[in-house]
Amino acid sequence: MSGFCFAIWETVSERVSENALLHLPKLTDEVIFLRPLDAEDTADHLAGEDEEMAKWVSGGRSTPATVEAFIRNNQESWRSGGPRRAFGVFDCASNRLAGFIEVNLTRLVGPNQVNVSYGVFPRWRRQGVALRAINLMDEYLRRATEARQMVLRIAPANTASIKLAEKAGFTFCGLFDEPEGRMARYVRNI
Repeated sequence: MSGFCFAIWETVSERVSENALLHLPKLTDEVIFLRPLDAEDTADHLAGEDEEMAKWVSGGRSTPATVEAFIRNNQESWRSGGPRRAFGVFDCASNRLAGFIEVNLTRLVGPNQVNVSYGVFPRWRRQGVALRAINLMDEYLRRATEARQMVLRIAPANTASIKLAEKAGFTFCGLFDEPEGRMARYVRNI
């Protein structure tokens, strides 16, 4: 691990410990790192959201209050050992928030399958950040859970995410009617 990214992680680990969150493995590939979001990330998270993210991920434009609530709810899930494991995706070179990735351990599609969702801010798109985040989430799930497959549920019109799923080695399982509407389902073994 590069010295700079390691130093960032040590700072993150101290803050995570102070907040009494669960012990987290070091999740980095030396280009990006994952850590739980905190209140200091609210402005960057809000600034990073664009129309694409609002359409495909957020279900509409976020506000400072909705981003703060999202972060608080995720922190509480970490503290209590709840089902949602949400991480900010950060660039190691700049320590800037590039997006997020989360897993919902109770939204099981099938036995040992978990739902994963992600969003990458415009400045960081088409640079491999989402693929790296998915691979680090895979590492986290392998180390910390009993999940054996990641599931991506993607709106069929979201061609960028479909291309990413295929590039990341996910297998197309078909189109399914979900509460959010018709979704393409992709699965990858952990």
